[in-house]
Amino acid sequence: MNKAMPLIILLVMVGMLLMGWNNILNYNKTKQMEFDEHIKAAQAFMEKEVYIDAVSEYEAALRLSPQNYEIAVQIVDLYRKLEMESSYISACEKAIDADSKQLDPYLWEADHYLATNAYSDAYSILMRAKNNLEDTSEIDKRLIEILGHYNTVTLSYGDFQGWVFEESESTGYAVVSENGKYGLLDSSNSLYEKCEYDDIGLPMSGLIPIKKDGEYYYINTDGYRKVVPDRAADWLGCFHDGNGVIRIGDQYGYLNKSGSDRHVEYDFAGGFWNQRAAVEKNGKWALIDTSFNQITGFDFDEILTDAYGFCSMYGVFWAKRDGAYYLYDLQGNCISDGYEAVKLFASDEPAAVMRDGKWGFVSKEGELVTEPTYEEADSFSLGYAPFCKNGKWGCIDADGNVLIKPEFDSLKPFSQNGYALAELDDLQEFIVVTIYG
Repeated sequence: MNKAMPLIILLVMVGMLLMGWNNILNYNKTKQMEFDEHIKAAQAFMEKEVYIDAVSEYEAALRLSPQNYEIAVQIVDLYRKLEMESSYISACEKAIDADSKQLDPYLWEADHYLATNAYSDAYSILMRAKNNLEDTSEIDKRLIEILGHYNTVTLSYGDFQGWVFEESESTGYAVVSENGKYGLLDSSNSLYEKCEYDDIGLPMSGLIPIKKDGEYYYINTDGYRKVVPDRAADWLGCFHDGNGVIRIGDQYGYLNKSGSDRHVEYDFAGGFWNQRAAVEKNGKWALIDTSFNQITGFDFDEILTDAYGFCSMYGVFWAKRDGAYYLYDLQGNCISDGYEAVKLFASDEPAAVMRDGKWGFVSKEGELVTEPTYEEADSFSLGYAPFCKNGKWGCIDADGNVLIKPEFDSLKPFSQNGYALAELDDLQEFIVVTIYG
């Protein structure tokens, strides 16, 4: 009896396995029959052009066979005919789920979004396609169309010096003027400080340099008088990296939060950023650190600074010597070839440079990444670079594709809020693009 038990157990197990396979086969047979019935019913409704019932039958068939791409495509087409937008998008998604390597469903969904000006949704589906497909040429065409979409906002101020975002801050500020008075615009294009000051600088380190009633001093972000120089200032600059910039008479130096000035000995002093600032003395320029040590000698004919006096926001600086501009790191090492003219970096992306009268682009590492071929250009930001053709300005991407056709009289680089200052027919306005990714 005991000897027969293993054989009995084996026979029982084989029997159960056979029953299991039989059940599976019967289930699959039933499922196939049900699938065929739904397809037959759908085709009958299609012949009568009863699309609303045909699509229901195809939907039922797809639930039984979710990887059936052909059925999924039929459903997309029917919802297009029925003009049922939300169901159409859902059908496109199911077609992608059925076979994520097929191009068409991505394009159908993206084109629907583009037709309804839902650019963010179109961008999202196209980027999914770009990650899933090998040939993305058609996808790239539509991405270029999306990136080239912009709105314009008229600039209602007489002066605009450009937004600056302090490190780790999500809001930037720009100096603007109105009727000869100055205020601050935030990066959402809202007035942060009314244009009621004789002069103003950027809010940094919790301090804003202003001139009011003939006196320069710093207020805090609540508008209260905060830091007053020990000696009357003829100008105050931004307070950053522990130092404000002060001019007394014709000489520039630096100011601490106690109001004491130091090293008022320069013909020009720029603001500190990344612990570095540009200074000029007797027609020559040097780079210094926040301890006022020279990183370089007074070896340069010029160090480029922006409208607020900063030279090193992106970890490098441009300086001119022997008639050419070179890129330097913050230790004062030259890291590029020389160029006839250059533009400041507008981001960590490449900056515009000129050689032999044509403009190209150089990376922060000093590498020429785009050969000089453009009539004129400015630096990259957000993947856009202003370029000039036949006297008009537009934007290209890193591959040289034209994103915004050249039609403006001037165009500045984009700020990180998606705004760029343009001019057309003496009217200043902002080009506004959506920031993706």
